[in-house]
Order: sequence, then C-alpha cells, then structure tokens
Amino acid sequence: MTGLVAFLRKELTEIRRTWRLWVIPGMLVFFGLTSPIIAALTPALVHSMTAAQPGVVIQLPAPTALDASAQFLKNLDQFVLIAVVIAGAAVVSGERASGTAILVLTKPLSRGAFVVAKIVSQVMLLVAATALGVTACLAITALVFDGSNTARLVRAVALWLLYAALLVVVMTLFSAAFRSRGAAAGAGLGFYFLTLLFANWAPAARYSFLGLMPAMRDALTGEALSLGWPVTTAVAAIVLGALATVRIFEQQEL
Repeated sequence: MTGLVAFLRKELTEIRRTWRLWVIPGMLVFFGLTSPIIAALTPALVHSMTAAQPGVVIQLPAPTALDASAQFLKNLDQFVLIAVVIAGAAVVSGERASGTAILVLTKPLSRGAFVVAKIVSQVMLLVAATALGVTACLAITALVFDGSNTARLVRAVALWLLYAALLVVVMTLFSAAFRSRGAAAGAGLGFYFLTLLFANWAPAARYSFLGLMPAMRDALTGEALSLGWPVTTAVAAIVLGALATVRIFEQQEL
C-alpha cells in the first residue's frame, strides 16, 4: 500500500475542488429538506387531483413524522443509489481515459493504494453527505410534524449506508474491469436492479446482504431485526470486492 495516505489526501482535495463535492451531497441535503414537506403535502395533493373527478374519493390518513422518514429513505434507495452508480463508473476508467492513472502510478504509488484510496474517499464523502441529509431531514420533520422517530431513522439510514458502501466497492470494481465508463455504468445499474429484484426472495434476504433492503424498512417501522447474516455478508462482500478490484487493476495494462 505504498503511497496510500498521500494519494488519499489528493483524492479528498480533488473532491473539495470539483463537482463531486456537490452532486451526491447536494442530493442528500435536498431530499433531507424536501422529504418531510412532500410527506406533509401528499394528502392535499391527492385530494386536489381527485376533487375534479366526481365519484372518486381517496381517503389518506394524516401524515406523520414516520411518513417523512419513509419518504427520505425511499429517495435514498432510488435516486441517490443511482447517482452513486453513475458517479462511480468513472472512478478508475476516467483516470485511465484521461491518462492521469499512468501519471500518478509512475510515482511511488502502488496500484493497491490507488484502488483503496478511491474506495475510502468515496465512502468518506458518502458518510459525511448522509449525515448532513439526515440532520436536514430531522430538522425539517421537527418543524412540520409533532413527535420524532430519530432513532429509527438513524438505524435505517445506517443500514442503507452499509449497502451504499458496498455499491461503491462494486462500482470501483466495474470501473477497473471496464475501460468504458458506459459499460461500467451499465454493469452497475444491472447489479443495482438485480439486487432490488432478489431482495424480495426470502432465502436471499435472510442469508445475504440483500436482506439489508427489507431491514431498512423494518428498522424504520420498529419491527424486530435479524441482522447477523445481512451485515456479515455485506462486510465480507466489501472486503472481497476491494481485494478483487485490486487484483483486477494490478493485472491490467494502463
């Protein structure tokens, strides 16, 4: 891991000075601010759409703080994870296409350190951005609704963050394996949608990291959780995925 600390510092500086600082953090803060408002306005919006249709009556219960948290978590699952896939597609392939990978690897920097720094910097950005998003969501929820479900939301988002970190590793692997950003993004989207599909299969959800997805919803509603297999397999997949990415990158020509 020669040069890991120095290259990680370079990656963090690059994040602060480029668009990467604003895209995913911007989305998380935006959803944190708007999710409680959307949850509060949903019954009124549904009523206004059905008012012009005689005979159509849709009764929705009064929105609660739980609805705000559920809306925020749904946005994380859908929009933010897709943004993670698209942004991660160019993490390694973009460096190779621009020629900067060759430049930095002629320095005292190992390929393993290159890959690990990419993964760690992305996860650090995601953790910081998620903390900001959750804080914004809790603050607006406290203003709009009575009551709070802070502990449940934090627990659910922590599970989401573990899956998102796994997706970061997977996208780094695809970005190292494919020279084309489009191919890496396509493979990442395929992985994302397959995990959504198989998360509904009970054995897969019980004994693999796919169980993190239903566990997020259960954590939010306060149901009992069985996280041993999902968390253990997610951590194992992150470690093995990082090792596989290093191995693949070490065997490729730049």
